[in-house]
Amino acid sequence: MKNYRLIPAFSVAVLATLFCACSDVKEMPRPLLSSSSELIIETSSSEEIESSSSEVVVPTSVEVPPSSSSMAPRPPKPVPSSSSVAPDLCAEALNAGLCDKRDGRIYRTVRLGGQLWMAENLKFNAPGSWCYEDKQENCSAYGRLYKWTTAVGLDDSFLNKSAKDSLTAERRGICPEGWHVPTSAEMKTLYASLRKRLKDLKDSVVEGVGTSLKKKDGWEESDEAPPGTDRFGFGAVPGGYRNSNGVFNYLGQDCNFWVATEASEAGRAPYWNLYFANEDFLGVYNNLKSTGYSLRCVKNAE
Repeated sequence: MKNYRLIPAFSVAVLATLFCACSDVKEMPRPLLSSSSELIIETSSSEEIESSSSEVVVPTSVEVPPSSSSMAPRPPKPVPSSSSVAPDLCAEALNAGLCDKRDGRIYRTVRLGGQLWMAENLKFNAPGSWCYEDKQENCSAYGRLYKWTTAVGLDDSFLNKSAKDSLTAERRGICPEGWHVPTSAEMKTLYASLRKRLKDLKDSVVEGVGTSLKKKDGWEESDEAPPGTDRFGFGAVPGGYRNSNGVFNYLGQDCNFWVATEASEAGRAPYWNLYFANEDFLGVYNNLKSTGYSLRCVKNAE
């Protein structure tokens, strides 16, 4: 005979209640995204968020900001440094007659024949130019000697061919900004105006245009011509020249200026000459464009 143990009624009720509670466990609600919430949701190592898929579905009304990892960073705006900005070499030369911004060199100027001229030979160092006998002290005293193509700012292919179409009015060439290489016509204007002024002088001075243009010192003495007077402040100096073979000649005797004009013979160009043994401005001669002569610039018309 089996023995049966009676279970109290209240115990049965408790067990029934526990059984029903275990069978009625509900799923935890998922977090909802709102328009003000961030898409990046951090979880701790002790809690996982249940999801039916590996992707987060975002409502269409939510504007998704671009991810910082998918955006290329904007490069910073360049800030000019003191080393990248070219210094103003003429900042302290506001009252100078002419300051060349390329090298800061200051030149005297003089107004003659209605034109403003450099009263010194150009000294700007450019390819295709030389100091007499390659000595820097001669550049300081007489300026540089330039090939014709360098003077007018053309490449050397024009040494042996015509540059007629390139020789426009006020051809700057190697001159400072706002200035240009004179033409033969401008040189003739200079000569004619000075000749007239000499004739109009009331002190009965007898001298040629050449004598009035030459600087008082630096020229060799000659029995055929008086020393220079530099009457009008042009300050012509005898810088000599360099021939097409690279030989330097006539320092102290010759002064020659290129012009932005060509000769009728190919490969040659005119130049204007002052010679120590002549008192006049001798006018135009022709020579090879590869010859090295001095240069004076004229200010552009205003």
